[in-house]
Amino acid sequence: MIHSTATPEPAHSRLDPLPSALPSGAQHTGPVDAELALVRAIAGMRTLLALLGTAGLLTQSGLPWFPIPVLLVAYATWSVFLLWQTLDAWPRAGSVLWPWTDAAALLAVAHLMPESGPLLADLTVLPVVALALIGGAVHAAALASACAAIILLASWQLGSGAVPPLALGVPLVLLALGPAAAFVARPTRDLRLRLQLLKAFKTRSDPRQGLRHHVNVLLQLLAEHFRLGEATISLQGPQPRIIQWRPGSAATDVAEGDGQAWRDRLAALPRDLGCLCVTDGSGQKRVAAFDLRTGAHGPLAAAATAALHGHGMQAMALPLMSYGQPLGHLWLHRDQSAFKPSDLQWLHAVMRDTLPLLERSDLLEQLQRETASRERERIGRDLHDSAVQPYLGLKYGLEALARNAGPDNAISPQIQELLQLATQELETLRDVVSGLRSGDDPNSGSTSLVALQRQVARFQALYGLKVHIFAPQAPHLRGSAARAVLHMVNEALTNVRRHTTATAVTILFDVHLDDVVLRLRNDHGPGGPAPRDFLPRSLTERAAEFGGTVCVTHEANFTELAITLPLLGAIG
Repeated sequence: MIHSTATPEPAHSRLDPLPSALPSGAQHTGPVDAELALVRAIAGMRTLLALLGTAGLLTQSGLPWFPIPVLLVAYATWSVFLLWQTLDAWPRAGSVLWPWTDAAALLAVAHLMPESGPLLADLTVLPVVALALIGGAVHAAALASACAAIILLASWQLGSGAVPPLALGVPLVLLALGPAAAFVARPTRDLRLRLQLLKAFKTRSDPRQGLRHHVNVLLQLLAEHFRLGEATISLQGPQPRIIQWRPGSAATDVAEGDGQAWRDRLAALPRDLGCLCVTDGSGQKRVAAFDLRTGAHGPLAAAATAALHGHGMQAMALPLMSYGQPLGHLWLHRDQSAFKPSDLQWLHAVMRDTLPLLERSDLLEQLQRETASRERERIGRDLHDSAVQPYLGLKYGLEALARNAGPDNAISPQIQELLQLATQELETLRDVVSGLRSGDDPNSGSTSLVALQRQVARFQALYGLKVHIFAPQAPHLRGSAARAVLHMVNEALTNVRRHTTATAVTILFDVHLDDVVLRLRNDHGPGGPAPRDFLPRSLTERAAEFGGTVCVTHEANFTELAITLPLLGAIG
């Protein structure tokens, strides 16, 4: 059995909403439904007690207006305002600060009204229980201890140095009830956290982005909950994959060399038991396996123990099952606090709900690949008859024209250039048609940078416009994104040639954390004025297909066209 010291609660164990649980560009509107119902109930109880207490106190005759009535009226006003904000789904409605405010107001009034002090001190149990429900045992114990200490100090002062025996009752109840309520509410809090993560996962899911996008969203949410240093998932779908997430970057497929090491490591783990590897303060590692349904300890083979020892300070491995069949493994790693068996049970419940979506995404991706492959075969056959044959005719016509013109003719060099260009285009077209007829993606075997350089070289040869490419971190784009970029670059260069007096264009590839930016800068030509604003509609439509944008800016010496594509939508 694993024995570990107490660990801090997850970063989102209270009701503060997950900031990253929203799609890009969206604004958060408040806690999820289960949390909001609890927060509204607490806010309603707070407001009711504040209004009843204030009304009862104000009906007393001969009561001076300062300081007790003013304090109560201010507290009641604040309670009504907080209730109003809670009904409007205020994101900070579940903050742990509000129960502290409630307890402070009750203790202040109890101190100012010695005759009603014991009763008001008893009511501090309510904010302690409320904090236990929304903040957990640590926050509840802290508030209970603070209230108990203040009540004991006040009783000691009123008793002239001696604490009455009955005065110990309220502090003892506070110290016992706060943590007890938190532990009783623990299953409900775990369920709310799981529902919160699932809602965030479904909100950010986009079937158009494929399996890797869904895995990236899921691993990011798990990383925020567990404060992970690394997360790796293996899926035995139609196309087995191992995808890894690290802080500061999106999830990526594991390279072939590392992939084999991961496959060997995960193959050694049991298929029906969750595993924990805990490193204590002395650096010693202990491993254990647990039955995911009962929580009982299970046997662990020597190979599995070695696999768990060999990677990470604190590790948790969860087998993924679908309809009783193994689907893969999820491996989480961090260097800070140790994982607990309750973390394993919680993760198992989360993955049980998210796996169907991952499976559907994987199957949909496979179906898209098969459909695209058959469509490419059909298009390849059509292109062979409709495009290759006319190019052959053009080439033969140019060869005949060159023979008739003779080598001494003034236009012979231009005819040879056209013949060479037609021959290159015919070879390129044949390669594309051959790849299409075999069902392969024509852009899957070469980098988009090479295709872009080839396209730029042809453009320079035809039109004499100097084009320079700077791409120190050029990414490998997906087939559809690569084709879209080539089309957009070609259209942008054509617009520069037609509508400006520019003599040179510079193309820059910038890769950021979340997006890829393609910048095209053209000079204003010799003495030419700055061009008017012009944004081709086709460019914006192509970029919008991938969730990107197009922006045109004018500087003193050049005009820049910036095409921004989200990283997950473009990178293959």
